[in-house]
Amino acid sequence: MNNSTRSEESQGTIKKKPFQLLRYFTITSLIAFVLVAVSLVTFYRRLAVKELIEIGESKNAALTQTFSNVIWPEFSNFLGTTSDLSADDIRAHPETARLRQAVLEQMQGLSVIKVKIYNLEGTTIFSTQESQIGEDKSENAGFLTALNGGLASELTHRDTFSAFEGEIEDRDVISSYVPIRNDNSAVEGVFEIYEDVTPLLENISIAQRNIAIGVTLILALLYIILFLLISRADALIKKQFIEQQLAEEEIQKAYNREENVNEFFRFALLNIIEYVNRGSEKETLLTHLEQIKQQFNDLKYWRPKS
Repeated sequence: MNNSTRSEESQGTIKKKPFQLLRYFTITSLIAFVLVAVSLVTFYRRLAVKELIEIGESKNAALTQTFSNVIWPEFSNFLGTTSDLSADDIRAHPETARLRQAVLEQMQGLSVIKVKIYNLEGTTIFSTQESQIGEDKSENAGFLTALNGGLASELTHRDTFSAFEGEIEDRDVISSYVPIRNDNSAVEGVFEIYEDVTPLLENISIAQRNIAIGVTLILALLYIILFLLISRADALIKKQFIEQQLAEEEIQKAYNREENVNEFFRFALLNIIEYVNRGSEKETLLTHLEQIKQQFNDLKYWRPKS
């Protein structure tokens, strides 16, 4: 191996860089912490909204039972005859006005903003929004669930909503389909109750924001602690890398000097052989050997440090 090859290898070694631990940690940890924070906050909101829907559904079922106990015995006969009436006839019927008044009295002081009643065919036979009377909901999934004895609820955001008190805007509403049962537990109709849960969702949003702040502060503190530890580790890695580089350079220099010594002896030997072959006089040969000796003494041979 010649000097130029070794020199190129030495330069290649110097161009190496240590593993960028701090940069790697900074990028990956920030991404991981952001993902964790977003996941935790999102998970909390989903869990809170799910519980809100379950509580709202249970509450609406209890309200429906109350409505049924108060209203159904008095108006069941009328509601049972509405299948033969048109939507306009139902709206104009005196019993509809009485039923509406009775429902509104039950809704006073509650967060309920709309009530609808369906017969077994899925026809809207009553609604606090009179324009919806006569609508066909027989294919509605919520109605079908309640018709089969189950409960179905849905949380939706409404930009505008027609409540019994008039048009309301930007509201979050839980709508629940609840079966109406007779004394034999058979389903006689379906109630749909709309409850305004906007204040509850606002509370959830506030709690979500507070959790986001808390999680961010905790992760930031953890990040700072880890950053300090990784910074120290990164400094040690760089220090060890520099020491390794210096050691490799010293080794490379030793190889180069060893090659120089070998080249020197080879050149000296060739010169001695040439002088002998020429039959040079002893004094001339000794003079040349003294010069070689002096050159050897002047050569600073590398020695490893202890």
